[in-house]
Amino acid sequence: MNLPQGRFKAVNIKVINRRRTSFRSFFNQTATQVRGILIFKDFDSKKELFKIVARWNTTREPLTPDYKQVDVGLALTNPREVISPGEEATIPVAIKKEKNTSCYPFNNESYLHQDYSKPEWELADDKVIVSVQVKSAELELSPVDFLIINKKSLSQFSISVVKGGEK
Repeated sequence: MNLPQGRFKAVNIKVINRRRTSFRSFFNQTATQVRGILIFKDFDSKKELFKIVARWNTTREPLTPDYKQVDVGLALTNPREVISPGEEATIPVAIKKEKNTSCYPFNNESYLHQDYSKPEWELADDKVIVSVQVKSAELELSPVDFLIINKKSLSQFSISVVKGGEK
């Protein structure tokens, strides 16, 4: 992303409400009031560093209509999503600015900070685990672990599911 503040790269994950077929289609259900929690952990010790409420890419950015100021009310709102069977929604997980060695978790609150970088959330290590917890009005899923690779260049900044973790 080329923004007025410079070049950035964001890593995202998809949340899919799988459509069931045949006799199992009876269990197809729209997921309502879906919210995500991102739990960041140290790669080596697996110790929890902090947790944040996820932002859905489909929700309105917390900016004023002219995109020149942050709407603080929206920035401090915990967004929720509706996902119909067979559809998906994405969650931004982290963002990195070109030539920075650290990356930062990303959600609505990030808009309140210069370069979307809340200082308390700085992730300087080259590997970080993020557990993604998805909850809806209908059910709560077990967390899925992802690995953030935070190498120096933007092209190497990536996220992938930890083996055996896709659900």
